[in-house]
Amino acid sequence: MVSLDKVDKIILNMLQEDARKPFKEMAERAGVSEATIHVRVKRLRREGVIKGFKAIVDPKLVGKATTAFILVKADQRTFSKAMEKVKGMDDVYEVYDVTGSYYAILKVRTKDTEELASLIDKIGSVEGVTATETAVVLRSIKEELTIRL
Repeated sequence: MVSLDKVDKIILNMLQEDARKPFKEMAERAGVSEATIHVRVKRLRREGVIKGFKAIVDPKLVGKATTAFILVKADQRTFSKAMEKVKGMDDVYEVYDVTGSYYAILKVRTKDTEELASLIDKIGSVEGVTATETAVVLRSIKEELTIRL
């Protein structure tokens, strides 16, 4: 864990709100110089606290209207190889190694349920995957992209 002070937290909160926020505005809010903000952002990137800057795209507006979570059971001996294949598949956006009855949970986005069915078949055919269970998202009630500091 990286030690964060008040200025770091102000910077991170403001960048999560809007990654294009001017350093001048952050400096005014934090009560420091723009140069300090520049140095801090550079350090936070170097330390891996800030992983990158990206545009947040609305999946529905770019043709990925169907979201689902796929729970994966796998052969423990080939799990790592199977997940390497799965994580490289188009439309698989998140892969989590989890505890419990399933070995992994995948978040996927596809154009429609036909593409989803095809993706499920593709995942199910990966060597080492023994079973899948899918939950299709009907509507998103909360999807948080920021980490509260």
